[in-house]
Amino acid sequence: MNRSDDAIPAQKRVLVVDDDADIRTNFCDILSALGYVTETAADAEIALQMIAAEPFDVALLDYKLPGMNGVELYQQIKKVRPELATIIVSAHGGQQGAERAREAGAWDVLRKPVDMLQLLDTVKQATEAPMVLLVDDDVEFCQSLWQILNDRHFRVALAHNESDGIRLGMEAGCQIALIDLQLGSGDGRNVVRECQRVNRRVRTVLITGHRENAVEDEELKRVFDAVVYKPVAVDELLATIG
Repeated sequence: MNRSDDAIPAQKRVLVVDDDADIRTNFCDILSALGYVTETAADAEIALQMIAAEPFDVALLDYKLPGMNGVELYQQIKKVRPELATIIVSAHGGQQGAERAREAGAWDVLRKPVDMLQLLDTVKQATEAPMVLLVDDDVEFCQSLWQILNDRHFRVALAHNESDGIRLGMEAGCQIALIDLQLGSGDGRNVVRECQRVNRRVRTVLITGHRENAVEDEELKRVFDAVVYKPVAVDELLATIG
């Protein structure tokens, strides 16, 4: 199982949430041997505190946890870290629980006893998925686009103002930035500059409903790699960020 071609960068971070100490230890031992940085939490409350305090790439959640189940915990996680890929591991909940988890946006649902090769493959796919930073002050638009991209296994960080966009641009390690220019009193160009400072290869896409301004503005052409117009056509967007 511990093959050399499975090695991954040490900065990939996984949080294991399970009230069974033996399971937490087993998962962490295997993941750590493959180069992942691992942390653990025994219940939902501790997990939420950890997730709010620092970013993780993947969370492995047991379905049956003290106080709330894995789906309920994931629904809380989405409010804090919508970009966090969450895998729910369950011996409980049945098909209905799995469907609820997927409808909520969970990356995958795996059954206990866990097939470790399947688990490791799922974690690897999640950590290698493209990270998209979406910055727009239209909350409803962001939620809709988050769902579209999440269903296609992009990880999507959300911000609705310039300062949060800049913070996530520094923190999230995005490969793609979808940014509106008008962010309340903020300017999307400042977010783009920060993303490019952290990662010169980030693909920057202007999201706008002002077609004529975007076409004629030479500065915008220099700042952004591409433009997608609202209302967003999903096929066009996917082709642009491809």
